[in-house]
Amino acid sequence: MDSRIPELVWGISSAWRANASFALALVDLVRPDVIVDLGVDRGFSTFVFGVGGIGKVYGVDWFKGDAHAGHRDTYDLVMEIKEVLKLENVEIIKGDFVEVVKDWKSEIDILHIDGRHDYEDVLGNYELWSGFVKEDGVILLHDTNVFPGVKMFFAECSLPKFNFLLDNGLGVVCRSKGRLEEVCSLCSPETVGR
Repeated sequence: MDSRIPELVWGISSAWRANASFALALVDLVRPDVIVDLGVDRGFSTFVFGVGGIGKVYGVDWFKGDAHAGHRDTYDLVMEIKEVLKLENVEIIKGDFVEVVKDWKSEIDILHIDGRHDYEDVLGNYELWSGFVKEDGVILLHDTNVFPGVKMFFAECSLPKFNFLLDNGLGVVCRSKGRLEEVCSLCSPETVGR
């Protein structure tokens, strides 16, 4: 457990826990102005991105759940946790990814795609949002080891990339091969597959 992450966040049930220390190191490396977390659920990844206080973190979710996350409304829980943590750099946006992107204007340094995990959904989210990612930005795809749709999309992605082999998997994609190598250097070699 990384001591920079409050106990309250560690207490959130999440399949993303194995990625927490990497996410903090990634934020320290990239020094992002904007992070977009597509798929908040209970907020674990959103809050981890925000605890360092670097840049603005936008957590986007419709808070209706789905077949992969479970059909539950977690909005009130996420807002309560955000208030307790006093994370002024975290903004929760309640809305569908397709609708929210229509009004999006900001360039993105780190984009985390963790919504519905069917191939068409992952591809659609990538196509809608990746155009806002800076040339040296980083795109993360959660559940590359467990959901066939995410796994297939990640395998087909032709940009420089690597995959965390831990737990559910976290794919890392960059347009810049140099940036990808910097990001990969944050990881232990035994935890990474190419």
